[in-house]
Amino acid sequence: MKMMYRTMLSAMLMVSTSALAAGLDIPRNARIVSGDGATLGRVDRVLTANDTVAGVQLIVGDKMVVIPGDTLSVDGEVVKTSLTRKEVRALR
Repeated sequence: MKMMYRTMLSAMLMVSTSALAAGLDIPRNARIVSGDGATLGRVDRVLTANDTVAGVQLIVGDKMVVIPGDTLSVDGEVVKTSLTRKEVRALR
């Protein structure tokens, strides 16, 4: 499990800058809402590469997941992902 997490994190950090969410200002502990309107939790950690957001980590259920930066947007103090709650839970 730990190796899979490291592999996924490494892959995210190697994503080209065109796939990264540029210009997002995501604070730690910001609330995250799924594409289908469900509150997923709060940002535990913001992952960056080349000064852009590569993704965010959060705890969903009893697992730490990483939501890719290219699915994120910020609306006021809420971070939204285009992924549904079911898709986020499948990220494991």
